[in-house]
Amino acid sequence: MDYKKAFFSALEESYLGSKVKNQKDKSGFTNLLEIKSQYYQAFKNELDKKIQESGENDLYNKLYTFFESYLNQTGVPFFNDTPVYKNIYAKVYNNSRDTALFYKTQDLYYVKSDTLYKSLHITDKEEKYTFCFEVDENNAQNVDNSKNQIRFYLIKIEDSKIYIQVTYDKNVMYQPIFKEGGKEFQEEFLKEIKENQITLQEDNLKEIFRDYKKQNEIDFFIHKNARAFLQEQFDLWMFNHLYKDSQVHQWELSSIQHLQKLRNIAFEIIEKIAKFEDELKAIWLKPKFAKNTQYVFSLDLIYSHSKEPQKLLETFIKDEKFQEQIQEWKELKLIDESFSTSKILKDEIFMEEKYRYLPIDTKYLSEKNRYDLLNSFEDLESLLNGELIKSDNFQALNTLMPKYQGKVDLIYIDPPFNTGSDFEYKDKFQDSTWLTLMENRLELSKDFLSNKGSFWLHLDENADFFGKILLDKIFNMECKKITFDTNATKDEESDLFGYKSFGQNFVLKSSTLFFLKTQESYFNKLWKPNRNTSILDIGQLDLISIANKSQAKKIEDLDFYIEKYDDNELRLVKKEIGEEKIYPIGDIWNDIYSFTQSEMRTSENISFFSSQKPENMMRRIIQTSSLQNSFVLDFFSGSGTTLGVAHKMKRKYIGIEMGKHFFETYETINLQTKKIEKRLGLLGRMKNIIAGDQNFYAIDKKRRSSLSKKINYRGGGAFRYYELETYEEALRGCEYVLDNENMIDYRKTRKLIKALNKGEKICLDMQESSRKDYDIFQTMANLMGWNIKRLFLDKKNIPNCEFSNGEIINLQEIDLVKYPKLKNLIWWR
Repeated sequence: MDYKKAFFSALEESYLGSKVKNQKDKSGFTNLLEIKSQYYQAFKNELDKKIQESGENDLYNKLYTFFESYLNQTGVPFFNDTPVYKNIYAKVYNNSRDTALFYKTQDLYYVKSDTLYKSLHITDKEEKYTFCFEVDENNAQNVDNSKNQIRFYLIKIEDSKIYIQVTYDKNVMYQPIFKEGGKEFQEEFLKEIKENQITLQEDNLKEIFRDYKKQNEIDFFIHKNARAFLQEQFDLWMFNHLYKDSQVHQWELSSIQHLQKLRNIAFEIIEKIAKFEDELKAIWLKPKFAKNTQYVFSLDLIYSHSKEPQKLLETFIKDEKFQEQIQEWKELKLIDESFSTSKILKDEIFMEEKYRYLPIDTKYLSEKNRYDLLNSFEDLESLLNGELIKSDNFQALNTLMPKYQGKVDLIYIDPPFNTGSDFEYKDKFQDSTWLTLMENRLELSKDFLSNKGSFWLHLDENADFFGKILLDKIFNMECKKITFDTNATKDEESDLFGYKSFGQNFVLKSSTLFFLKTQESYFNKLWKPNRNTSILDIGQLDLISIANKSQAKKIEDLDFYIEKYDDNELRLVKKEIGEEKIYPIGDIWNDIYSFTQSEMRTSENISFFSSQKPENMMRRIIQTSSLQNSFVLDFFSGSGTTLGVAHKMKRKYIGIEMGKHFFETYETINLQTKKIEKRLGLLGRMKNIIAGDQNFYAIDKKRRSSLSKKINYRGGGAFRYYELETYEEALRGCEYVLDNENMIDYRKTRKLIKALNKGEKICLDMQESSRKDYDIFQTMANLMGWNIKRLFLDKKNIPNCEFSNGEIINLQEIDLVKYPKLKNLIWWR
């Protein structure tokens, strides 16, 4: 084996071998890889020179033998290939515990985000040929969220240019490049390459395609401490495989010098790898800018809390953009063709309930009208029921920490269940990837909990055993297991019947809820009657018990209530039990009907989400572990059941979701009909809830919320929604200075330096076109932990923000000296 070639190939595969030609619409990852490629080339030459000067060519052999276990095409060093014969060990940091869970990616951050293929031109190493990858703009994403395979087709070859179409669709017009499975080339493609006198070997061709994919897929992982990990692993490896097998134990000076040279060079390589990994980690961990912030208010809230509401609304309906608002109301079926804007301008609005709670979204207002509305409230933040953030949930938790640390009373999450279809896993490490995904986020989320907080984790049999181990590792809280009967019906013996009934296995009828709390956590004891015989007329609601004595030991020592709206206020309504038999809620929940079988036999299902939970399940969790105005956090929001119920139950909520279903509606492909269908998204559902949510449409199907009916919920409220700058966008904004040897000079590196406006003060410039969607006021609220009191335009029409602490910030005067925390947005190391 040519160990020199093998060693440098392993290094190269971790970086980038092919050269990327400058692209007009350069992605963040492409930008990073261009720098990384230059970094590697200088690194390689410098390293090769040092090894040659050492006069010991067998170093290549030893370096390859060590690094091959850790270097891989994902670009991150970890236990990628650790065969038993290598006898490599890992330290287990488990304090005083006698057992600990080990998995290959436990020291990594999980980074995976949506794959978006872009048109790109790549040349081979010798720059003889250019591969022109062309992406159909209408087919650049995997729109149905399934694991369809990307396809490559040969369009034509002209001179030294090879034109290739990239698509998810089959294309009968062009020659497919790969066989089914996407790993082996079609014979016809290789034949055409030869006929056009393209002299690249098959391995070279595969490398080109691999490099193209790498520039469209963000790395799955970033190492938390690559330097310490590789140094520790090298020392373990050197002792086990070199020290014991060499003559060094005879204390021969030449052997000791040989090992010292090897260690020095290995540590230099580790330092180069770690520097780049540290940079990626710093970008991953930096706080992210807020983007595209908007607010949604119900009409009744504008009438009751804003200054001069009639005048405001008269202005709004003259706004050209307001026609888009009316169109959205029609699409959500909140109004019909008989609607007239005059309906929202008269006091009679409160006589016509169907218009009273119409949701007004500030994105349908001009800038001036938007700021006039946001300036018309005395305290904007205090009016909000919650906020929705479109973001990777790790980025959101990391960014929101200063604002919500220690303030959340209830966290509920329903994450992917580790089935392999929830999201794409890297290589063969399905369980390891899921554990890393969850541990990264659970570690962050625990710091959001207040001293009265509780944590709920919902899983099924694919991951509940892993989930319990993670919870025990991360949280120092009592953990109880609750079994939720997903097939519950009014007749306990009948169950729901479906296609799964015919599978050769026991029918899955339950999922698992892990409930974590401390002695200080809120715990409201809930009770239920026999729902088949009860005359209490509470449907699926539970009874909240409140002791009427200091030491409650029997039923008579408790009073029982349900939460129900009276005059649009959620109140505790006392229920007289009388002779009714009631029972405390246990750890098997078989009395809550599925969302497909509500108590009125009308489905609550609003989307394709098969894991959507019934509202009454979430109502039980929220009533158990929180009070009115408590903060509720769900960072796997999905279709929004947690947030919707929190809104109805007068809890404040924080919802985080990154999928395309975040918006009002979204399109997906029906796998049976192969047609594109429109679905109700998270924002659409929340606007329905603002509007009343008793009878609503999930775009094409009429739905009804049994919870809304039983608690007499009518509608109303407000929430904020925005996006966060993505990891890819942060990468796109990076700029690095290379020294004379093409190595990155970190002392002179410029990072988002263009965001600065250098005048008498060093200020963030947020008015450049590339940052027009960035919201520095919401960004500052997150970073500084402040609440926004009002937003307004000054006499020069410059946006201003007044925070609850009295600070007033002008968009053009955001002084980095006065607010040094803002530097973290643009200099992360």
